[in-house]
Amino acid sequence: MNCRPFLIAFTCLARGGPAVAADAPPVTSPEPASGWIVTMGANFSAAPRYDGAALYGAYALPTFSIRRADEPAGFSSPDDGLDFTLFGNDRFAIGPVANLRGGRYRSSNHDLNGLRDVPWTVEGGVFAEFWPVLDRLRLRLEVRHGFRGRADGFVADLSSDWVQRFGKFTLSGGPRASFADSDYMDANFGVLPREAAVNRRVYAYDPGPGLKSLGWETALSYAWSEAWTTTGYLRYDRLVRDAAASPIVHRMGSRDQLTVGTEITYSFAIGR
Repeated sequence: MNCRPFLIAFTCLARGGPAVAADAPPVTSPEPASGWIVTMGANFSAAPRYDGAALYGAYALPTFSIRRADEPAGFSSPDDGLDFTLFGNDRFAIGPVANLRGGRYRSSNHDLNGLRDVPWTVEGGVFAEFWPVLDRLRLRLEVRHGFRGRADGFVADLSSDWVQRFGKFTLSGGPRASFADSDYMDANFGVLPREAAVNRRVYAYDPGPGLKSLGWETALSYAWSEAWTTTGYLRYDRLVRDAAASPIVHRMGSRDQLTVGTEITYSFAIGR
C-alpha cells in the first residue's frame, strides 16, 4: 500500500521493495551447508496512490532477501520489510529492517491542489518477531523512520500471522495494526491554514499521533520447485481515529484501503 508511481521508475532502473518476498523452500545440497541463499523476484500490485486515497494505481517492485545456507527458509509475509536477522533462534529473531515509503503528489490527483507534496523516502529501523506456536503463529513488530528528515516520522507496524502448509501450498493470514507519530500524521493527514485557503475542499486540521489503521492480510504461496515460488495476496486496511477524521480522507479520499498483488521469486545458492 506504500507503493507509489515513482517506484515503477525505480524498479525499471534498479530491478530492489516495501516488502520481502515469501521465502522459497531451501535449496538443498548433499555437501555441508556453507555460503548464502539469495531470493530475488518481483512484486506486482494494485494499491491506493497514497495513504487515504480513493484512486488506485498499478505498481511493480523488485524483492530481495538473503539468508545463511545453514539457516532454514522461514516464513515471510508479502508486507514484511526487507530484514536481516542479527540474533535469533527457532522462536525469536531481531535485526535491522528497511522499507520504501511512497509519497503523495499533487500531479497524481487534481483534488490535492494547494496541498503540500509528501516526498517518498527510504525507511530504516528494527524488527522483532516471535513464534508463540512454532511454525504456526508468528507475531512481528517493525519500527521504522524515513531517512529524508524528521518530517518523515516514525511508523510502527504490528502483525500476526497464522501459517498453514498443505504440501507445496502455504496459506497465511492475520490482523494488522499501524501506528504513527505526530510528524508522520501531520505530513500525510494534516492541513495547514494556508493550504485550506487555497483548496476549499479541506479545512485546517492538526492530527495527533497514535493508531493509524487496522487491517488484515491473507496470502497463498505455491512452490513450483525448490527455487521458484509464486505468492498471491490481499490486504485490507481501514484508517481510524485522527487519520480517518482528516479532510484529505473523508472529503476526497477513502478510509478503506485495499491492496491486491502477486510475487514471483527465485532462490539460488552463492559462496558454496
